[in-house]
Amino acid sequence: MSDQERQIQALHSQIEDLKEEMYQMKLDISTLEKEKGKPVLTPALVGQIGGFVLGGLAIIGIFWI
Repeated sequence: MSDQERQIQALHSQIEDLKEEMYQMKLDISTLEKEKGKPVLTPALVGQIGGFVLGGLAIIGIFWI
């Protein structure tokens, strides 16, 4: 087998590997897009909401007098 034929076979195997990776990435992207619309309450988000509420109450308390 010549050097060129070995290089061609190596390229074909790399192409097949890339096709498999691309297929897996497409599956991952479709899964992420399905989950994207679901709202998630993380502890950080809950903390931010609580901070806004407390800040709002503090501002109301300042001007209540």
